[in-house]
Amino acid sequence: MSFHSLNAPRKIHSLDAEIRGAAVLANPGLVAMVSTDPVRLGVCPLGGSAGKTTNISLSSADDVALLSKDAAVVRSEGDVWAVLGIQHSPKIDQVGRDARLLAARPGGETALGLGWDESATEFKLVKNDVEGRQFVLRGSVRAFDVTEAETYAVVDAGGEGGELRVHPGATPEPGASHRATLPREAKGLDRVRGGQQLSAIYKRGGSAVCAVVKSAGKLVAKMITLEAAAVDVAVLEGSLFVAFADGRIAIYSDAAIEGATGAALAPTNKVQLGGRGEPRVIVATAKGGATLWIGTSAGEIFSAAIARKSAG
Repeated sequence: MSFHSLNAPRKIHSLDAEIRGAAVLANPGLVAMVSTDPVRLGVCPLGGSAGKTTNISLSSADDVALLSKDAAVVRSEGDVWAVLGIQHSPKIDQVGRDARLLAARPGGETALGLGWDESATEFKLVKNDVEGRQFVLRGSVRAFDVTEAETYAVVDAGGEGGELRVHPGATPEPGASHRATLPREAKGLDRVRGGQQLSAIYKRGGSAVCAVVKSAGKLVAKMITLEAAAVDVAVLEGSLFVAFADGRIAIYSDAAIEGATGAALAPTNKVQLGGRGEPRVIVATAKGGATLWIGTSAGEIFSAAIARKSAG
């Protein structure tokens, strides 16, 4: 049974500042969101209980990755900072420069930074420090996403729209296990959410999404048109989740994606986000019950339970 609907979002925590990034740590089960101006890190248990806020002495923040329950890395414009001692008195150290994206790994221990110079950096927790290891990429990479077992890279190769490559492990250094040539319309899309059943390549503020579905052991890409511009996108199993600027949070089932044509795709189900501000980031989790987490421009963190279609 595929995911089919969303419950009404419930406010869990607030950072009282615009949320820019989100990350998941599967074990022990945490979701983190980072705000900017001021920079605050909110960490909430996946069970939905109250979160903890940590103030960080940075001027801005764009992305976050949890390496453990007590260690994170934060991208602040082009710089990457290690934040150690989250649960107590945090200490920050600069561990990277010239990064345009930071991808969190749900398994923790490492995160992946994408540089402006066609390089990447693996940030790894080693005892009580974070170490950065830079390496050269194969081709011009537009975006990364890292799951617990694989790395998804969108590369300007293989056709006018580029290519999605799936690499085993926490970096794209091993050879790709799967590849998908992307349609021409995917050329300007610069973010990716990876998954074994469904991956989504998109651009914040755009209504076009390239869905890459695994079928008969192969990856097949197709373009989807949304009814409005997407603020952010998430995937879980075969379902696509989209946040819109007007506060709507929509789910598109695997059946809806399979039947998509050139027309704007109607959501399988949608809910309206309450509270203050607009959605900024979303992330989907499976542990402890499927949940969509939403961070807003006002700093509020919401969770919405995801339900499957009943057999009947």
